[in-house]
Amino acid sequence: MSPSLSSGATGAARRNRAWVLAIALFALSASATSASAAGPYGPGYKYCGSFEADYSIHVYATHMPCRKAVRIQKEYWLGPSRRKTVVNGGIGAAGYVLLKRFPGWRCGSGSGGGQCTKGNKAAAYQD
Repeated sequence: MSPSLSSGATGAARRNRAWVLAIALFALSASATSASAAGPYGPGYKYCGSFEADYSIHVYATHMPCRKAVRIQKEYWLGPSRRKTVVNGGIGAAGYVLLKRFPGWRCGSGSGGGQCTKGNKAAAYQD
């Protein structure tokens, strides 16, 4: 451990590195093509349909109903900015968006995909 880092700073650095790794792995999985019937997110996810925003948004869900996953993604993509809280610019390793209509949900995006999560529930998308 570096003498200039306190144990609190080291913990924060570890969390930041873990978050960067999670985003990188997510971006890889979101951009990889998959022949699986469950779609690009793996066997635990189900395809829930699509809607039009800036792009055609394809929604996937795990541990939650499709109807709610689509509503969350529509809020993320189409909801007015006054109903969103953007943290650290909303993108990148430390950036995310909170949806005021869905308390506790945290949304992030990468190249061609992203997801909103709350606990083990996830509403993911590909564009």
